[in-house]
Amino acid sequence: MKRRWRDVQSKRLAMTVTIRMARKFKTKHSILRQQLIDEWRGLKSPDETDSPKEISDVVSAALKGLGVSNLLSEDDVVRAWNQIMPAVITENTRPTGYRNGMIEVSVLQPSIHYTLDRQMKPEIVKKLQNLFGREKIKGIIFRVG
Repeated sequence: MKRRWRDVQSKRLAMTVTIRMARKFKTKHSILRQQLIDEWRGLKSPDETDSPKEISDVVSAALKGLGVSNLLSEDDVVRAWNQIMPAVITENTRPTGYRNGMIEVSVLQPSIHYTLDRQMKPEIVKKLQNLFGREKIKGIIFRVG
Protein backbone atom coordinates (compact mmCIF):
# COMPACT_ATOMS: atom_id res chain seq x y z
CA MET A 1 0.00 0.00 0.00
CA LYS A 2 1.41 3.40 -0.99
CA ARG A 3 1.44 6.17 1.53
CA ARG A 4 0.69 9.67 0.50
CA TRP A 5 3.27 12.31 1.42
CA ARG A 6 0.92 13.69 4.09
CA ASP A 7 0.84 10.37 5.88
CA VAL A 8 4.59 10.33 6.46
CA GLN A 9 5.37 9.74 10.14
CA SER A 10 8.64 11.64 10.41
CA LYS A 11 8.30 15.43 10.64
CA ARG A 12 11.75 15.97 9.10
CA LEU A 13 10.84 13.86 6.09
CA ALA A 14 7.52 15.68 5.80
CA MET A 15 9.36 19.03 5.77
CA THR A 16 11.74 17.95 3.03
CA VAL A 17 8.84 16.67 0.95
CA THR A 18 6.98 19.93 1.49
CA ILE A 19 10.02 21.99 0.50
CA ARG A 20 10.58 19.89 -2.62
CA MET A 21 6.94 20.24 -3.58
CA ALA A 22 7.10 24.01 -3.04
CA ARG A 23 10.16 24.25 -5.29
CA LYS A 24 8.49 22.17 -7.93
CA PHE A 25 5.32 24.25 -8.08
CA LYS A 26 6.24 27.91 -7.96
CA THR A 27 3.55 30.37 -7.11
CA LYS A 28 3.17 33.81 -8.59
CA HIS A 29 4.33 35.30 -5.30
CA SER A 30 7.55 33.22 -5.23
CA ILE A 31 8.32 34.09 -8.85
CA LEU A 32 7.90 37.82 -8.20
CA ARG A 33 9.98 37.51 -5.03
CA GLN A 34 12.80 35.81 -6.95
CA GLN A 35 12.68 38.46 -9.70
CA LEU A 36 12.90 41.22 -7.09
CA ILE A 37 15.90 39.59 -5.40
CA ASP A 38 17.65 39.07 -8.76
CA GLU A 39 17.02 42.69 -9.72
CA TRP A 40 18.36 43.91 -6.39
CA ARG A 41 21.50 41.76 -6.78
CA GLY A 42 22.01 43.05 -10.32
CA LEU A 43 21.56 39.67 -11.98
CA LYS A 44 20.14 39.30 -15.44
CA SER A 45 16.91 37.44 -15.89
CA PRO A 46 17.06 34.19 -17.89
CA ASP A 47 15.52 36.00 -20.87
CA GLU A 48 18.28 38.66 -20.91
CA THR A 49 21.31 36.39 -20.59
CA ASP A 50 23.64 36.09 -23.54
CA SER A 51 23.76 32.96 -25.61
CA PRO A 52 26.75 30.68 -25.00
CA LYS A 53 29.92 31.50 -26.95
CA GLU A 54 33.02 29.53 -27.73
CA ILE A 55 35.86 30.32 -25.35
CA SER A 56 38.37 30.68 -28.20
CA ASP A 57 36.31 33.53 -29.69
CA VAL A 58 36.06 35.32 -26.35
CA VAL A 59 39.78 34.95 -25.56
CA SER A 60 40.91 36.07 -29.01
CA ALA A 61 38.66 39.14 -28.83
CA ALA A 62 40.03 39.99 -25.39
CA LEU A 63 43.63 39.61 -26.57
CA LYS A 64 42.98 41.81 -29.60
CA GLY A 65 41.45 44.43 -27.30
CA LEU A 66 44.57 44.40 -25.13
CA GLY A 67 46.90 44.48 -28.14
CA VAL A 68 48.52 41.20 -27.16
CA SER A 69 47.41 39.11 -30.13
CA ASN A 70 50.12 40.40 -32.45
CA LEU A 71 53.08 39.73 -30.13
CA LEU A 72 55.81 37.31 -31.04
CA SER A 73 56.30 34.12 -29.11
CA GLU A 74 59.68 32.62 -28.33
CA ASP A 75 58.81 29.64 -30.56
CA ASP A 76 58.42 31.96 -33.56
CA VAL A 77 61.82 33.48 -32.84
CA VAL A 78 63.51 30.06 -32.51
CA ARG A 79 61.99 28.85 -35.80
CA ALA A 80 63.08 32.01 -37.61
CA TRP A 81 66.57 31.79 -36.11
CA ASN A 82 67.01 28.22 -37.33
CA GLN A 83 65.71 29.21 -40.76
CA ILE A 84 67.92 32.30 -41.21
CA MET A 85 71.25 31.19 -39.77
CA PRO A 86 73.69 28.65 -41.26
CA ALA A 87 73.90 25.18 -39.71
CA VAL A 88 77.30 25.83 -38.08
CA ILE A 89 75.92 28.76 -36.14
CA THR A 90 72.60 27.15 -35.19
CA GLU A 91 74.52 24.21 -33.67
CA ASN A 92 76.43 26.59 -31.38
CA THR A 93 73.70 29.14 -30.60
CA ARG A 94 70.22 29.13 -29.15
CA PRO A 95 67.70 31.98 -28.76
CA THR A 96 66.85 32.03 -25.06
CA GLY A 97 64.47 34.94 -24.76
CA TYR A 98 62.43 37.66 -26.40
CA ARG A 99 61.48 40.72 -24.39
CA ASN A 100 60.57 44.27 -25.42
CA GLY A 101 61.71 43.71 -29.00
CA MET A 102 65.14 42.43 -27.98
CA ILE A 103 66.15 38.84 -28.77
CA GLU A 104 68.60 37.20 -26.39
CA VAL A 105 70.85 34.52 -27.90
CA SER A 106 73.14 32.18 -25.95
CA VAL A 107 76.40 31.34 -27.72
CA LEU A 108 78.60 28.36 -26.75
CA GLN A 109 81.99 29.55 -28.03
CA PRO A 110 83.59 32.99 -27.56
CA SER A 111 84.93 33.02 -31.12
CA ILE A 112 81.43 32.60 -32.54
CA HIS A 113 80.19 35.24 -30.09
CA TYR A 114 82.74 37.70 -31.45
CA THR A 115 81.80 36.91 -35.07
CA LEU A 116 78.07 37.28 -34.43
CA ASP A 117 78.31 40.38 -32.25
CA ARG A 118 80.87 42.36 -34.26
CA GLN A 119 80.43 41.22 -37.85
CA MET A 120 77.02 39.63 -38.46
CA LYS A 121 74.73 41.51 -36.05
CA PRO A 122 73.43 44.18 -38.50
CA GLU A 123 72.65 41.54 -41.16
CA ILE A 124 70.82 39.32 -38.69
CA VAL A 125 68.74 42.21 -37.34
CA LYS A 126 67.73 43.23 -40.89
CA LYS A 127 66.71 39.66 -41.77
CA LEU A 128 64.62 39.31 -38.61
CA GLN A 129 63.03 42.72 -39.17
CA ASN A 130 62.10 41.69 -42.70
CA LEU A 131 60.39 38.58 -41.30
CA PHE A 132 58.61 40.04 -38.28
CA GLY A 133 58.51 43.78 -38.87
CA ARG A 134 60.63 46.67 -37.73
CA GLU A 135 58.49 47.50 -34.68
CA LYS A 136 58.71 43.97 -33.24
CA ILE A 137 62.48 43.46 -33.53
CA LYS A 138 64.68 46.20 -32.11
CA GLY A 139 67.94 44.33 -31.67
CA ILE A 140 69.85 41.24 -30.55
CA ILE A 141 71.89 40.58 -27.44
CA PHE A 142 74.50 37.81 -27.64
CA ARG A 143 75.69 36.15 -24.43
CA VAL A 144 78.34 33.50 -23.93
CA GLY A 145 77.02 30.58 -21.95
